[in-house]
Amino acid sequence: MILIDASPLQSEHRLRGVGGYVRELIANLERLPMEDDRRPHYFATRRPALPDLPAARTHHAPRNHMPAQGYWLTNEIVLRATLMRLRPEVFFATDFNGLVLNRAGRTAATLYDLTPLESGLGDPVSAARWKLYYRRLHRCDLVLAISEHTRAEAVRVLGLDPERVVAVPLGIDAERFVPSRGRGPSANRAPYFLHIGGRNANKNQTTLLEAYARVRDQLPEHELLLAGPWSKPELAWLDGEKERLGAATIHHVGYVAEDALPSLYGNAAAFVFPSLAEGFGFPVLEAMACGAPVITSNCSSLPEVAGDAAVLVDPRDAGALARAMIAVVRDPHPDRLERGIEHARRFTWAETARRTWELLRSLEG
Repeated sequence: MILIDASPLQSEHRLRGVGGYVRELIANLERLPMEDDRRPHYFATRRPALPDLPAARTHHAPRNHMPAQGYWLTNEIVLRATLMRLRPEVFFATDFNGLVLNRAGRTAATLYDLTPLESGLGDPVSAARWKLYYRRLHRCDLVLAISEHTRAEAVRVLGLDPERVVAVPLGIDAERFVPSRGRGPSANRAPYFLHIGGRNANKNQTTLLEAYARVRDQLPEHELLLAGPWSKPELAWLDGEKERLGAATIHHVGYVAEDALPSLYGNAAAFVFPSLAEGFGFPVLEAMACGAPVITSNCSSLPEVAGDAAVLVDPRDAGALARAMIAVVRDPHPDRLERGIEHARRFTWAETARRTWELLRSLEG
Protein backbone atom coordinates (compact mmCIF):
# COMPACT_ATOMS: atom_id res chain seq x y z
CA MET A 1 0.00 0.00 0.00
CA ILE A 2 1.10 3.55 -0.79
CA LEU A 3 -0.60 5.89 1.69
CA ILE A 4 -0.85 9.62 0.86
CA ASP A 5 -1.74 12.29 3.41
CA ALA A 6 -4.84 14.09 2.08
CA SER A 7 -5.57 15.95 5.32
CA PRO A 8 -4.27 19.35 4.05
CA LEU A 9 -7.56 19.49 2.15
CA GLN A 10 -9.31 19.73 5.53
CA SER A 11 -7.03 22.14 7.36
CA GLU A 12 -6.21 25.83 6.93
CA HIS A 13 -3.98 24.73 4.05
CA ARG A 14 -6.99 24.05 1.83
CA LEU A 15 -7.07 27.70 0.68
CA ARG A 16 -3.30 27.95 0.26
CA GLY A 17 -0.62 26.50 -1.98
CA VAL A 18 -0.26 23.22 -0.08
CA GLY A 19 -3.98 22.54 -0.40
CA GLY A 20 -3.93 23.32 -4.12
CA TYR A 21 -0.99 20.97 -4.61
CA VAL A 22 -2.65 18.09 -2.74
CA ARG A 23 -5.99 18.64 -4.50
CA GLU A 24 -4.53 18.60 -8.00
CA LEU A 25 -2.08 15.81 -7.26
CA ILE A 26 -4.81 13.47 -6.01
CA ALA A 27 -7.20 14.35 -8.85
CA ASN A 28 -4.54 13.55 -11.43
CA LEU A 29 -3.30 10.43 -9.66
CA GLU A 30 -6.84 9.09 -9.82
CA ARG A 31 -6.82 9.59 -13.61
CA LEU A 32 -3.68 7.54 -14.15
CA PRO A 33 -4.29 4.15 -15.76
CA MET A 34 -3.44 1.37 -13.30
CA GLU A 35 -4.92 -1.77 -11.80
CA ASP A 36 -7.39 -1.15 -9.01
CA ASP A 37 -5.34 -3.02 -6.41
CA ARG A 38 -2.32 -0.81 -7.17
CA ARG A 39 -4.05 2.52 -6.69
CA PRO A 40 -3.04 4.91 -3.88
CA HIS A 41 -4.72 4.99 -0.49
CA TYR A 42 -5.37 8.21 1.40
CA PHE A 43 -5.29 9.40 5.00
CA ALA A 44 -7.96 11.89 6.06
CA THR A 45 -9.63 13.02 9.23
CA ARG A 46 -13.33 12.65 9.90
CA ARG A 47 -14.36 16.29 9.49
CA PRO A 48 -14.89 18.11 7.28
CA ALA A 49 -15.73 15.28 4.90
CA LEU A 50 -13.91 14.85 1.58
CA PRO A 51 -16.53 13.31 -0.72
CA ASP A 52 -14.24 13.32 -3.77
CA LEU A 53 -11.84 10.79 -2.28
CA PRO A 54 -12.50 7.12 -3.07
CA ALA A 55 -14.27 5.74 0.02
CA ALA A 56 -12.78 2.25 -0.25
CA ARG A 57 -9.23 3.63 -0.24
CA THR A 58 -9.59 6.45 2.28
CA HIS A 59 -8.65 5.78 5.89
CA HIS A 60 -10.17 8.15 8.43
CA ALA A 61 -8.92 8.99 11.90
CA PRO A 62 -10.30 11.45 14.45
CA ARG A 63 -8.38 14.70 14.75
CA ASN A 64 -9.32 18.27 15.57
CA HIS A 65 -8.16 20.93 13.15
CA MET A 66 -6.73 23.46 15.52
CA PRO A 67 -4.13 26.17 14.95
CA ALA A 68 -0.38 25.81 15.02
CA GLN A 69 1.14 23.75 17.81
CA GLY A 70 -2.01 21.83 18.77
CA TYR A 71 -2.57 20.88 15.15
CA TRP A 72 1.02 19.63 14.86
CA LEU A 73 0.84 17.64 18.12
CA THR A 74 -2.39 15.86 17.18
CA ASN A 75 -0.84 15.04 13.79
CA GLU A 76 2.03 13.35 15.60
CA ILE A 77 -0.27 11.19 17.68
CA VAL A 78 -2.92 10.35 15.09
CA LEU A 79 -0.57 9.74 12.15
CA ARG A 80 1.71 7.50 14.21
CA ALA A 81 -1.28 5.40 15.28
CA THR A 82 -2.61 5.24 11.72
CA LEU A 83 0.73 4.12 10.29
CA MET A 84 1.07 1.44 12.96
CA ARG A 85 -2.44 0.20 12.14
CA LEU A 86 -2.19 0.22 8.33
CA ARG A 87 1.52 -0.59 7.97
CA PRO A 88 1.87 0.87 4.43
CA GLU A 89 4.88 0.03 2.32
CA VAL A 90 5.22 3.76 1.54
CA PHE A 91 3.87 6.79 3.38
CA PHE A 92 3.88 10.06 1.43
CA ALA A 93 3.82 13.13 3.71
CA THR A 94 2.39 16.03 1.69
CA ASP A 95 2.13 18.34 4.73
CA PHE A 96 5.15 19.69 6.61
CA ASN A 97 2.97 19.45 9.73
CA GLY A 98 2.48 15.75 9.03
CA LEU A 99 5.95 14.37 8.41
CA VAL A 100 5.96 11.25 10.56
CA LEU A 101 8.43 8.47 9.79
CA ASN A 102 6.86 5.24 8.62
CA ARG A 103 8.27 2.49 10.84
CA ALA A 104 6.58 -0.22 8.78
CA GLY A 105 8.13 0.78 5.47
CA ARG A 106 9.51 3.79 3.66
CA THR A 107 8.78 7.49 3.91
CA ALA A 108 8.59 10.14 1.19
CA ALA A 109 7.92 13.83 1.75
CA THR A 110 7.19 16.93 -0.28
CA LEU A 111 9.56 19.83 0.40
CA TYR A 112 7.98 23.15 -0.58
CA ASP A 113 10.66 25.63 0.43
CA LEU A 114 13.07 26.70 3.15
CA THR A 115 11.23 29.90 4.00
CA PRO A 116 11.17 29.24 7.78
CA LEU A 117 14.96 29.12 7.79
CA GLU A 118 15.21 32.28 5.69
CA SER A 119 12.66 34.34 7.60
CA GLY A 120 13.23 32.98 11.12
CA LEU A 121 11.91 29.97 12.99
CA GLY A 122 9.60 31.98 15.24
CA ASP A 123 8.94 31.39 18.92
CA PRO A 124 10.78 28.59 20.79
CA VAL A 125 8.01 26.04 20.29
CA SER A 126 7.76 26.76 16.56
CA ALA A 127 11.53 26.66 16.26
CA ALA A 128 11.66 23.24 17.91
CA ARG A 129 8.94 21.97 15.59
CA TRP A 130 10.74 23.19 12.46
CA LYS A 131 14.05 21.76 13.59
CA LEU A 132 12.40 18.38 14.15
CA TYR A 133 10.90 18.58 10.66
CA TYR A 134 14.27 19.29 9.04
CA ARG A 135 15.89 16.43 10.99
CA ARG A 136 13.22 14.06 9.76
CA LEU A 137 13.85 15.08 6.16
CA HIS A 138 17.33 13.57 6.58
CA ARG A 139 15.71 10.24 7.50
CA CYS A 140 13.25 10.17 4.60
CA ASP A 141 13.89 7.68 1.84
CA LEU A 142 12.82 10.23 -0.76
CA VAL A 143 12.23 14.00 -0.75
CA LEU A 144 10.24 15.51 -3.63
CA ALA A 145 11.25 19.16 -4.04
CA ILE A 146 8.80 21.31 -5.97
CA SER A 147 11.52 23.06 -8.02
CA GLU A 148 15.17 22.68 -8.93
CA HIS A 149 15.89 25.71 -6.75
CA THR A 150 14.29 24.05 -3.71
CA ARG A 151 16.20 20.85 -4.43
CA ALA A 152 19.51 22.72 -4.62
CA GLU A 153 18.78 24.59 -1.39
CA ALA A 154 17.85 21.35 0.38
CA VAL A 155 21.21 19.88 -0.52
CA ARG A 156 23.22 23.05 0.14
CA VAL A 157 21.53 24.38 3.27
CA LEU A 158 20.10 21.27 4.91
CA GLY A 159 22.81 18.91 3.76
CA LEU A 160 20.35 16.34 2.42
CA ASP A 161 21.72 13.45 0.39
CA PRO A 162 21.41 14.61 -3.26
CA GLU A 163 20.59 11.04 -4.30
CA ARG A 164 17.43 11.19 -2.19
CA VAL A 165 16.16 14.60 -3.33
CA VAL A 166 14.34 14.84 -6.66
CA ALA A 167 12.77 17.92 -8.25
CA VAL A 168 9.19 17.38 -9.44
CA PRO A 169 7.88 20.73 -10.77
CA LEU A 170 4.26 21.56 -10.16
CA GLY A 171 1.58 22.35 -12.71
CA ILE A 172 -1.42 24.57 -13.33
CA ASP A 173 -4.95 23.78 -14.43
CA ALA A 174 -4.75 24.38 -18.19
CA GLU A 175 -8.53 24.13 -18.57
CA ARG A 176 -9.15 26.82 -15.99
CA PHE A 177 -6.29 29.25 -16.59
CA VAL A 178 -6.72 30.34 -20.20
CA PRO A 179 -6.18 33.66 -22.02
CA SER A 180 -8.83 35.91 -20.48
CA ARG A 181 -8.04 39.49 -21.49
CA GLY A 182 -11.27 41.30 -22.30
CA ARG A 183 -13.32 38.51 -20.73
CA GLY A 184 -15.12 37.92 -17.45
CA PRO A 185 -16.07 40.14 -14.50
CA SER A 186 -12.78 42.08 -14.42
CA ALA A 187 -12.85 43.09 -18.09
CA ASN A 188 -14.49 46.45 -17.34
CA ARG A 189 -12.47 47.40 -14.27
CA ALA A 190 -10.39 50.54 -14.16
CA PRO A 191 -6.73 49.79 -15.07
CA TYR A 192 -5.01 47.88 -12.29
CA PHE A 193 -1.87 46.14 -11.18
CA LEU A 194 -2.49 42.83 -9.41
CA HIS A 195 -0.74 40.97 -6.60
CA ILE A 196 -1.94 37.69 -5.09
CA GLY A 197 -0.52 36.18 -1.93
CA GLY A 198 -0.83 35.81 1.82
CA ARG A 199 0.56 38.51 4.07
CA ASN A 200 3.90 36.82 4.70
CA ALA A 201 7.33 38.43 5.01
CA ASN A 202 8.65 36.59 1.97
CA LYS A 203 5.88 38.03 -0.23
CA ASN A 204 7.54 41.45 0.12
CA GLN A 205 4.36 43.50 -0.02
CA THR A 206 6.03 46.45 1.73
CA THR A 207 8.35 46.98 -1.24
CA LEU A 208 5.44 46.51 -3.64
CA LEU A 209 3.47 49.28 -1.94
CA GLU A 210 6.52 51.58 -1.98
CA ALA A 211 6.95 50.91 -5.70
CA TYR A 212 3.28 51.55 -6.44
CA ALA A 213 3.43 54.86 -4.58
CA ARG A 214 6.14 55.93 -7.06
CA VAL A 215 4.13 54.67 -10.05
CA ARG A 216 1.03 56.73 -9.23
CA ASP A 217 2.60 60.02 -10.33
CA GLN A 218 2.96 58.73 -13.89
CA LEU A 219 0.01 56.32 -14.02
CA PRO A 220 -2.60 57.93 -11.74
CA GLU A 221 -5.48 55.97 -13.28
CA HIS A 222 -3.98 52.59 -12.34
CA GLU A 223 -5.10 50.97 -9.09
CA LEU A 224 -3.27 48.28 -7.13
CA LEU A 225 -5.36 45.24 -6.21
CA LEU A 226 -4.15 42.75 -3.63
CA ALA A 227 -5.90 39.40 -3.22
CA GLY A 228 -5.54 36.58 -0.76
CA PRO A 229 -6.76 35.36 2.61
CA TRP A 230 -5.61 38.16 4.94
CA SER A 231 -6.56 38.43 8.61
CA LYS A 232 -8.04 41.52 10.27
CA PRO A 233 -4.66 42.60 11.74
CA GLU A 234 -3.10 42.22 8.29
CA LEU A 235 -5.81 44.33 6.71
CA ALA A 236 -5.31 46.91 9.44
CA TRP A 237 -1.61 47.01 8.52
CA LEU A 238 -2.59 47.65 4.89
CA ASP A 239 -4.90 50.50 5.91
CA GLY A 240 -2.01 52.05 7.81
CA GLU A 241 0.29 51.75 4.81
CA LYS A 242 -2.30 53.31 2.49
CA GLU A 243 -2.58 56.28 4.82
CA ARG A 244 1.19 56.60 5.17
CA LEU A 245 1.71 56.51 1.41
CA GLY A 246 -1.35 58.60 0.59
CA ALA A 247 -2.49 55.87 -1.79
CA ALA A 248 -6.24 55.42 -1.55
CA THR A 249 -6.18 53.47 -4.85
CA ILE A 250 -4.76 50.38 -3.13
CA HIS A 251 -7.53 47.83 -2.53
CA HIS A 252 -7.63 44.42 -0.94
CA VAL A 253 -10.22 42.32 -2.80
CA GLY A 254 -10.14 39.31 -0.46
CA TYR A 255 -10.23 35.69 -1.47
CA VAL A 256 -11.16 35.45 -5.16
CA ALA A 257 -13.58 32.75 -6.28
CA GLU A 258 -12.06 30.16 -8.59
CA ASP A 259 -14.24 31.06 -11.58
CA ALA A 260 -13.40 34.76 -11.26
CA LEU A 261 -9.63 34.38 -10.90
CA PRO A 262 -8.67 33.93 -14.60
CA SER A 263 -10.45 37.18 -15.50
CA LEU A 264 -8.74 39.00 -12.63
CA TYR A 265 -5.34 37.79 -13.83
CA GLY A 266 -5.95 38.27 -17.54
CA ASN A 267 -7.22 41.85 -17.38
CA ALA A 268 -4.42 43.17 -15.19
CA ALA A 269 -2.07 45.79 -16.61
CA ALA A 270 0.58 43.60 -14.98
CA PHE A 271 0.74 40.89 -12.39
CA VAL A 272 3.41 41.94 -9.88
CA PHE A 273 5.01 39.28 -7.68
CA PRO A 274 8.21 40.60 -6.05
CA SER A 275 8.64 37.70 -3.63
CA LEU A 276 11.91 37.28 -1.76
CA ALA A 277 11.63 33.50 -1.57
CA GLU A 278 9.35 30.96 -3.23
CA GLY A 279 9.51 27.21 -3.45
CA PHE A 280 7.74 27.40 -6.81
CA GLY A 281 5.44 30.37 -7.46
CA PHE A 282 2.06 29.20 -8.78
CA PRO A 283 0.68 32.70 -9.40
CA VAL A 284 3.40 33.53 -11.92
CA LEU A 285 2.37 30.69 -14.23
CA GLU A 286 -1.35 31.23 -13.64
CA ALA A 287 -1.05 34.89 -14.61
CA MET A 288 0.99 34.02 -17.72
CA ALA A 289 -1.55 31.41 -18.79
CA CYS A 290 -4.31 34.02 -18.53
CA GLY A 291 -2.38 36.45 -20.75
CA ALA A 292 -1.14 38.95 -18.18
CA PRO A 293 2.26 40.64 -18.32
CA VAL A 294 4.28 39.39 -15.35
CA ILE A 295 6.85 41.23 -13.24
CA THR A 296 8.61 39.04 -10.72
CA SER A 297 11.86 38.58 -8.80
CA ASN A 298 15.26 37.72 -10.17
CA CYS A 299 15.96 35.41 -7.22
CA SER A 300 14.84 32.16 -5.57
CA SER A 301 12.86 29.79 -7.81
CA LEU A 302 11.13 32.55 -9.75
CA PRO A 303 13.56 32.86 -12.73
CA GLU A 304 13.28 29.08 -13.13
CA VAL A 305 9.48 29.21 -13.13
CA ALA A 306 9.14 32.37 -15.24
CA GLY A 307 11.68 31.48 -17.91
CA ASP A 308 12.13 34.25 -20.49
CA ALA A 309 8.48 35.28 -20.41
CA ALA A 310 8.54 37.73 -17.48
CA VAL A 311 10.27 40.94 -16.48
CA LEU A 312 12.72 40.06 -13.69
CA VAL A 313 13.75 42.68 -11.12
CA ASP A 314 15.61 42.90 -7.83
CA PRO A 315 12.71 42.55 -5.35
CA ARG A 316 14.48 44.71 -2.76
CA ASP A 317 14.72 47.71 -5.12
CA ALA A 318 11.43 49.63 -5.04
CA GLY A 319 12.70 52.01 -7.72
CA ALA A 320 13.51 49.19 -10.15
CA LEU A 321 10.14 47.61 -9.48
CA ALA A 322 8.34 50.90 -10.13
CA ARG A 323 10.23 51.43 -13.39
CA ALA A 324 9.29 47.92 -14.53
CA MET A 325 5.61 48.54 -13.77
CA ILE A 326 5.62 51.75 -15.79
CA ALA A 327 7.53 50.17 -18.68
CA VAL A 328 5.16 47.21 -18.95
CA VAL A 329 2.15 49.52 -19.22
CA ARG A 330 3.76 51.77 -21.83
CA ASP A 331 5.31 48.95 -23.86
CA PRO A 332 3.53 45.65 -23.12
CA HIS A 333 5.53 43.53 -25.62
CA PRO A 334 2.81 41.25 -27.12
CA ASP A 335 5.47 38.69 -28.04
CA ARG A 336 6.33 38.30 -24.37
CA LEU A 337 2.68 37.70 -23.56
CA GLU A 338 2.55 34.93 -26.18
CA ARG A 339 5.73 33.42 -24.77
CA GLY A 340 4.14 33.47 -21.35
CA ILE A 341 1.06 31.59 -22.53
CA GLU A 342 3.17 28.95 -24.25
CA HIS A 343 5.60 28.70 -21.34
CA ALA A 344 2.79 28.13 -18.81
CA ARG A 345 1.38 25.28 -20.90
CA ARG A 346 4.52 23.24 -20.26
CA PHE A 347 3.64 22.86 -16.57
CA THR A 348 0.86 20.29 -16.19
CA TRP A 349 -0.55 18.53 -13.16
CA ALA A 350 -0.82 15.34 -15.20
CA GLU A 351 2.97 15.25 -15.54
CA THR A 352 3.44 16.13 -11.86
CA ALA A 353 1.20 13.22 -10.87
CA ARG A 354 2.81 10.79 -13.31
CA ARG A 355 6.32 11.58 -12.11
CA THR A 356 5.30 11.54 -8.43
CA TRP A 357 3.64 8.15 -8.76
CA GLU A 358 6.65 6.75 -10.61
CA LEU A 359 8.92 7.85 -7.75
CA LEU A 360 6.63 6.53 -5.02
CA ARG A 361 6.36 3.17 -6.78
CA SER A 362 10.16 3.00 -6.93
CA LEU A 363 10.16 2.79 -3.09
CA GLU A 364 7.98 -0.32 -2.99
CA GLY A 365 9.40 -3.78 -2.40
